[in-house]
Amino acid sequence: MIGFGIKQYGDEQQIKEIHVPAEKLGPDDLLISIKATGVNPVDWKVRKGLLREDFPYQLPLILGWDGAGTVKETGEDVKSFLVGDDVFFRPEMEKQGTYADEIVVPASLVAPMPKNVTHIEAASLPLVGLTVWQALVEIGNVKEGDNVLILAGSGGIGTFAIQLAKARGAYVATTTSKKNEAFVRELGADEVLLYDGESFDTMTPFNFMLDTLGGDAYGQALRWMQRGAQVATIISERDAAKPEYAQILEKEKQLNVEFVFTRPDGENMNHIRELVESGYIRPIIASVYPLTVEGVRKAHLASQTGRTRGKIVLNRKGI
Repeated sequence: MIGFGIKQYGDEQQIKEIHVPAEKLGPDDLLISIKATGVNPVDWKVRKGLLREDFPYQLPLILGWDGAGTVKETGEDVKSFLVGDDVFFRPEMEKQGTYADEIVVPASLVAPMPKNVTHIEAASLPLVGLTVWQALVEIGNVKEGDNVLILAGSGGIGTFAIQLAKARGAYVATTTSKKNEAFVRELGADEVLLYDGESFDTMTPFNFMLDTLGGDAYGQALRWMQRGAQVATIISERDAAKPEYAQILEKEKQLNVEFVFTRPDGENMNHIRELVESGYIRPIIASVYPLTVEGVRKAHLASQTGRTRGKIVLNRKGI
């Protein structure tokens, strides 16, 4: 298994070409030739060593947990996939990642790639799609008639969340900058709250919020929530400390706040595939870098700005 990752924790200069032994193919596994892989904040957080207590990796480690590719080999008990099938997936976080030439993944975590997208587009979908599905559907039960607030609507999570909430019939508001107002409206946002403009307030009472920012941005948004509303957040205390006033508001409004740490799930991946094939969700690509040492370094630096519009993807060339 040849890929790109780290031999020690640190900044982007620690990203190297990594060679690790290939995992043995089990009876319920797939060997997938990777064509493209998505870049997510969790990748550079792992690289920096911020998650070493949660995931005590044995280095060297190939990074990346978001992929699309072609089935190269199937385990003897796999009946749902054939060699040559195009697939997309989020593998197990505890193992080697997808910035690689190939990977062994349990078939239960994999879904057929949507027929109307490329490998690059498909690779942008798994982690954000699973995160949003598990937040909006499993936690929030978002449905027609709900008022949904999405923080940072122009980012990788936000762009998917706007589209999914609209597909489920909700009224959707989102926060973003003035330069991204037209963009998030094109995705389906009914109301846009500009943090750098005059319209950073609303009369809409929200019964669900997806928090992708934490900190003061989260605290300010709580004033717009109904009593007893549901909140799903992807921000831990490690990412951004929760202001004391936010904790007070949560109690005063009796909010149900749940943290989302995305789990890999083939059934969820099939829901995402169906939404994409039906035209309810379209992949939003911020930029594409080559799957090389320099390409990964540049992709990480871009992701760390927190200002990308959509998803960053690494493309494996020469395949």
